[in-house]
Parts: sequence; C-alpha cells; structure tokens
Amino acid sequence: MIVPLRGEPPDSVRAVRALAGPGVEVLLADGEGPRGARLAEAAARASGRVLLFLHADTALPAGWADAVARAIAAGAAGGAFRLGFAGGGLRMAWVAFWANVRTGVTRVPYGDQAPFVRRDVYERLGGHAPWPFLEDWDFSRRLKAEVGANQIALLGERVETSPRRYLEQGVAKTVMKNWEILRRVRGGESPEKLAERYRGT
Repeated sequence: MIVPLRGEPPDSVRAVRALAGPGVEVLLADGEGPRGARLAEAAARASGRVLLFLHADTALPAGWADAVARAIAAGAAGGAFRLGFAGGGLRMAWVAFWANVRTGVTRVPYGDQAPFVRRDVYERLGGHAPWPFLEDWDFSRRLKAEVGANQIALLGERVETSPRRYLEQGVAKTVMKNWEILRRVRGGESPEKLAERYRGT
C-alpha cells in the first residue's frame, strides 16, 4: 500500500500506518518532488505483487484486502473501489453516485477510489508519470489502454473519503472546476500549469 503525503495531520498518518499487518506493507510517498514521482519511487521500494494507492484522507472498507485479492485471482490486472464520502449529506452522495457511474462506464478510476494494480503490470507501464497531480487519471487511462476495460475491476465495496475540499470551496464549483481541468489536460495543457491553477483556487 502506497500513500502520498504532504502536510497531512498526524492523526491521518497514524491511521495509515496502522493498516500495516500480515501481508500488508505500508509505504509513505512523502518528501519533495511531484506526487507522481513520489508514488513511483515508493512503488519501486514495495515488495508485494499487488500495489494499492491510498489517499491519507480516504478510509478503506472492512475486508478490503480480501476484496482486492479476489479481484486479482479472478483475472483483473487492476481496479478500484466505489467512491463514498464521510459526510456531506445528499450533495456529496450525488457527487459519489455520478463518479461511480463514470468509473463504471470508463473504467478509469481516480486516486480517491484507492486504485490497485498488479506490480508486473505497473512496471510494464512505467509507473506513474512524474506529474504534480492528475497522475492517477493518467495512469488509469494508460492501464485501460494496455489491458482493456474488462481487466479493470470496479469493486462493490466503497471507500469513504473526506468531503472537506468540496464543502469548503462549494460542491458545484468544485465539480465544475474538476471538469474544466480535465478538459484542459485532454487538450494538451501541461500538468504543471494546471496544478498552479488548481491549487491556487
């Protein structure tokens, strides 16, 4: 399990570390540099044959390890969990519903869905690009192109991620901003420039 960290509260870091146990290795992708590069470096240090990437503000469901193992045993090259939010009411339930519809159709999960992938496939694809953000979307897109949609599992179990950014910035505003950023990166704008726009609003 690989967790990108930068400025997360101590409680979140402790909760992530507590996930370590038999068959579960937790590696923190902290330090300097773009998030994609830190994820790739941590993945290179991992010893397991399946890599799972977890945001520090996202909680995994009970039985998550068995669910991932079953998906891989059934032939999946990778996959992710369904998205849920820890609070936020109907507005955030609406965001999660459409995010799960999107993932079900596209088979391109995002980082807040705790994506996982077989290590050999990850290495064959060259890992995460050294982008400051959107490295999750880029890797999932390349994974789908490599293995096909039918080898990307969308598990029935849900993660619970923090709705803080949506609630602080406004749910509708955040959704529209996310769509605009994705439109721009698809149009060829650099991730570095987009990161400045994203983090400055």
